[in-house]
Amino acid sequence: MGLFNREKKNKLSGRDRERPRLSANSPFGIKEAYNAIRTKLMFVGKGEKCPVFAVTSSLAGDGKTTNAVSLAVSIAMAEQKVLLIDADMRKPSVHRHFATEAKNGLSEVLADLTNEINLRPTDCPNLSILTAGQVPPNPAELLGSKQMDNLLEYVKQYFDYVIIDTPPVNIVTDATIMADKVTGYIFIAQSGKNHVRDLKDAVQKVEEMNGTVVGMVLNDPYNRADAHYSYSYRKYYRYDRYGYYGEAGQENKRK
Repeated sequence: MGLFNREKKNKLSGRDRERPRLSANSPFGIKEAYNAIRTKLMFVGKGEKCPVFAVTSSLAGDGKTTNAVSLAVSIAMAEQKVLLIDADMRKPSVHRHFATEAKNGLSEVLADLTNEINLRPTDCPNLSILTAGQVPPNPAELLGSKQMDNLLEYVKQYFDYVIIDTPPVNIVTDATIMADKVTGYIFIAQSGKNHVRDLKDAVQKVEEMNGTVVGMVLNDPYNRADAHYSYSYRKYYRYDRYGYYGEAGQENKRK
């Protein structure tokens, strides 16, 4: 495992930016909500020097990435060194919240295509990100690999917290395959959209892998979510007959 390579910021156009995330200028009520979550997480860290929390959801479009980013920002605001990893390598979006690019990130490290861990600085002090990298053909296998174990053990030497954004549990297995690598899971539930059975199914899948659910976050309590956002995410995760999730119209043909 190579040394960190802290890259300079690479600005993207405005249309590539994601939904607004927590910042120093966010309304007081929003900041306090994340502060409350942050405080609770500090009590469930199991005494670890650097707890690792996976943020996920039962289905697509629940706002998990925005909440993962905002939670990482909140912890960093408490003067804790935080690394945010985008492990949703099928549909990466963490990089858009920080106006940078996804390439040269997690997938390249796990596939042994590079010996360097390219951490990106952010506009939030104490917060670094490891982007998802190029979309690989085998994300679940990469996340369950020994290389992922090595990566986490390495970065935990330099950070106080690691937050990992993972795909929805009821859509792909990527999140649950990391059960033995993380301190616990944080589920994001979309108000007015999620069904209890979906959440129960997702929690059961995590627990079947001996994972720990440390809590749930109710997103968008006033139910103002954009329905198209959920639809576009589901479309991206279309399942083809070869067992591959990708954009509609694309086939992962075996030779």
